[in-house]
Amino acid sequence: MKFGIAVTSGASPAVTPSTQADYVARVATAAEDAGYHAVWVADRTVYPHDIMRRYPHMFGPHHSKPDSQNLLEAVSVLSYLAGVTKRVRLGFAVLVLPFRNPVLNAKSVTTIDALSGGRVVFGVGAGWMREEFEGVFARMETRGSVTDEHIELFKAACTQDVLGYRGKHFQVSGKVFFPKPIQKPHPPVWVGGKTEAALRRAARLGDGWNGIFLTPEELATKRRELEGYCKEYKRGTAKLDVALTVNLHWGERKQAPGGGGRLFLTGSTEDILGDLRRYQDAGLDHLIVSVSADSTADTLARVRRLADELLPKV
Repeated sequence: MKFGIAVTSGASPAVTPSTQADYVARVATAAEDAGYHAVWVADRTVYPHDIMRRYPHMFGPHHSKPDSQNLLEAVSVLSYLAGVTKRVRLGFAVLVLPFRNPVLNAKSVTTIDALSGGRVVFGVGAGWMREEFEGVFARMETRGSVTDEHIELFKAACTQDVLGYRGKHFQVSGKVFFPKPIQKPHPPVWVGGKTEAALRRAARLGDGWNGIFLTPEELATKRRELEGYCKEYKRGTAKLDVALTVNLHWGERKQAPGGGGRLFLTGSTEDILGDLRRYQDAGLDHLIVSVSADSTADTLARVRRLADELLPKV
């Protein structure tokens, strides 16, 4: 199992807009120096001011603070991190495709791949928050088909000498697309989400699947479903990477809402080691960890301690 760090620019309340560059650079370089496989950036454009009232199951006290959604723009951050790192993989977890022009977005992603020496993992998603769709003037009703065509057009741009694509939403022909990515045939496409639609999209169009906030038992079930969809789409021999994005609270035991017991990846060293081994047994290939703290220095310390003391035992 490989480990990555989510460079979540909104995770630390000590981080202000004027210190974001220092924060993301130091967390990313600390992760690289500590031997993590990848660093990951999330995507959020705008969100409702009363997000906790609207989505208490996601942004209540047990899970994630509303200000954790104060994120820098994902493509810009990954471009910046391509310049301050040398080895670590650079991933989107995930980029919401219906918010973006597919050709311009493809150019941004292949540019980062070229400038980074071929280190991009193109994590993609269809989006879920209606208020965000409204805030960026995108249609939520067509997000699934738009996402599918966006992925197809991205692959065509990476592989065709003269770009041609014809879909319901996007059509292009007779155009030269530059730059081509270093990774061939294209940077790996990892589809995010845990719905049936997301799993089917990963099986049909993806090189990997990235779930979020699943227990080991739920992950094992989703993996079996993914394998079934791969067979359905005649991709039975394809080996898709299976990833999971989680919050980790080492030394802090958190309770699940409604008396559901301890949240996974919270608590003592023994608790978390047991959880990690159960995820590994469930077939997890990549764990993307969000490590939050009250300051940049504390975040860096947790990133290093996790690599030094916990991960080698898995």
